[in-house]
Amino acid sequence: MKTIIIIGIIIVGFFGAVAVFASISPSTWQDNRTTFQGDTKLDENKEKINCLSKGGLWTGNSCSVPDFDAPKVIECTGNCITEAVTKIVDGDTIYTANYKIRLSLTNTPEKDELGFQEATLFTAMHCPSGSMITVDQDDLQPFDVYGRILGKVYCEGGVINEILLSNGHANILTQYCDKSEFSGESWAQSYGCKPVSVEPPKTDVSKVISTEVPKDCDSSYPDVCIPPYPPDLNCGDISYKNFRVVGNDPHRFDGDKDGIGCEK
Repeated sequence: MKTIIIIGIIIVGFFGAVAVFASISPSTWQDNRTTFQGDTKLDENKEKINCLSKGGLWTGNSCSVPDFDAPKVIECTGNCITEAVTKIVDGDTIYTANYKIRLSLTNTPEKDELGFQEATLFTAMHCPSGSMITVDQDDLQPFDVYGRILGKVYCEGGVINEILLSNGHANILTQYCDKSEFSGESWAQSYGCKPVSVEPPKTDVSKVISTEVPKDCDSSYPDVCIPPYPPDLNCGDISYKNFRVVGNDPHRFDGDKDGIGCEK
């Protein structure tokens, strides 16, 4: 009899627990760095964490994991470095055995800022310690003020500069857009680097000296306007003095042939 009572209690307890969990309303959550938000069951947050721990990208309510075995297209110009990661300092700083690398144009939160830990872990998942990375050093701004190499970094999942920006873990350093080799790339322009329009220098037309001689002026006197021969003119017939004479001097203003007409 006691056994039957115990079994009955267990059955009632089981169905009671099911009823309680079924009645739990969805809880609203939001990730301040990635802007992911929505009404979710409690275990959906766990799904997101599992996705990110595998190096996946969580968009909407689904996870996509990059195919790390797929060949990566690395477009590297100038100085390129391929080495193994030894340390992830923070979201935008990576160390190898021989170099300290700072991501070009990409800025993640500092230690005392919201999102620091998330950005650091995100970079560590995509560029794990021991993995090989390729750094395309910025040709226009090769080093920062601390002597770290500035560059675009290819990790297992692609360009980490772009991946951090697209997942909301970083912002673009717009003050360096005009100093970086990578400011014209699509990922940089999508997140804040605008194309720089270069206007041609304006010419002050008042200072332009025309080399064209008017039709009613003799070309032998390029700096002044003297009517062509005939009639024959003398220095007393014109108001100009000490002007340049070239060519055949039809009015014979340059009597001593020194290239100056009507000298005082």
